[in-house]
Amino acid sequence: MSQSLSQRYQTYIGELFAPEDATLRYVRRQTAARGLPQISLEANEAKLLQVLVRLSGAARVVEVGTLAGYSGICIARALPDDGQLTTIEVSSVHAEVARAHFQYAGLADKVTVLQGAAAQVLPKLAADAPFDLMFIDADKGNYHNYLAWAAEHLRVGGAVVADNAFWGGAIFDPKTDDDHAMVAFNRMLAEHPRFNSTIIQVGDGIAVGVKTG
Repeated sequence: MSQSLSQRYQTYIGELFAPEDATLRYVRRQTAARGLPQISLEANEAKLLQVLVRLSGAARVVEVGTLAGYSGICIARALPDDGQLTTIEVSSVHAEVARAHFQYAGLADKVTVLQGAAAQVLPKLAADAPFDLMFIDADKGNYHNYLAWAAEHLRVGGAVVADNAFWGGAIFDPKTDDDHAMVAFNRMLAEHPRFNSTIIQVGDGIAVGVKTG
């Protein structure tokens, strides 16, 4: 498949299935205006994440990497009325912006933002396990640790979802530590005895694993 045809497919999907509404456009504008990294999910990726949350029947979700709350809004919108998203953000500035965005989106009652390094926060959530779904979009060097946590704290039938599985193509010619970390994560997920998994070719690659045991 040619690159131009692949891009046409992505544009078609985005325009038909994933148009951004006013709230998501506002969050994207504010992310840039406040000087935060403009690395939120693409609209196609966000819509896929939302569908995966609904498809899995998730009510209790953990997200690692809140940023400005774009992906969190998409997750929270897919939760049932009594659903809850717990999202972890290492930056206090980003966490403050995200809380404001969840409030703006009318989702503050469904979302808890925990500020701190996920390596320190996740152990505190273990007592509330099992969770239904975990979304990973944070520091690449710890993706394998987050996957290990998911294996222990998701319910059977729950899902782990991770962004940047293709890592901009660097998985094919890894040079940096992050490049090698993503190569290792993808292999770990593919070979993990407790997950049935694949990578969906949307955006920068969405890795998905369903816990089987």
